[in-house]
Amino acid sequence: MSDSGYFKCACSHCQERIEFPAYAAGVIVTCPHCGVETRLIAPDAPDAPGPAAPPPPPPPPPQLAIKPSAPPPAPEVVTAPLADAAVGIIPVTAPSTGSKLKKALSVVFSVLAGLVVLALIGFKVWTKFRRAEHLIEAVKEESNPENSKSAPAPPAASDVIAGGAPPRRKPGEDLQVLDFEIQKASDGSLQYITGTVTNHSAKQYFNVKLEFELTRKDGKPGDQTTDSIRNISAKSAVPFKASIIGTAPVASAKLTKLEGEKE
Repeated sequence: MSDSGYFKCACSHCQERIEFPAYAAGVIVTCPHCGVETRLIAPDAPDAPGPAAPPPPPPPPPQLAIKPSAPPPAPEVVTAPLADAAVGIIPVTAPSTGSKLKKALSVVFSVLAGLVVLALIGFKVWTKFRRAEHLIEAVKEESNPENSKSAPAPPAASDVIAGGAPPRRKPGEDLQVLDFEIQKASDGSLQYITGTVTNHSAKQYFNVKLEFELTRKDGKPGDQTTDSIRNISAKSAVPFKASIIGTAPVASAKLTKLEGEKE
């Protein structure tokens, strides 16, 4: 023991010397060299008595057995995006050029689709009005006896010049002329073609037109005569009478056109 009342002993782990006050003998402390806990052991007293040791002081403070605390962590630095989020500010990314182009194309396609739909609706409405107009004209025609086309009778005195054989009906054709005759009034030079048009369809036909190619008895071809029928009801037949212009006798006639507007 030194004159100041301190002892020295070896660490039980690293064998380094530890100096401690006499009153701390037997206490377990942390070695200041290796950091491992060890017990403080007082050496044996010398042969010659030394000066009396001073009265022991109060017990050592607890920090003798406390390891040094770790340094406090460094304060965090708040970056700009976190500060914006703290106050409720969210950065907005500008839309790309490709996104704008897609939106523009989508608008253009929508407009074109709308125009196509409007055109189809307009066409259907126009068709309905057209059919209604035909029906009104047909009713007026039928109600007017002067313009009626029902069963026109040939003159009482007439001569049949020649008969006609129309072409055979093709599959799917709705209108057909079954037969016709070339006639001449007996009291004049008027000539005409009479016959019947049959509608095989389940729908009405409007503005039916007939055209015949004529051949005169002198062999001169190229003349034509036409006639029209305002309307022919479904599954019905209507007679016609086509007047021939000119006084040269007609030898034969050929049906070259038969067409109309279907309901």
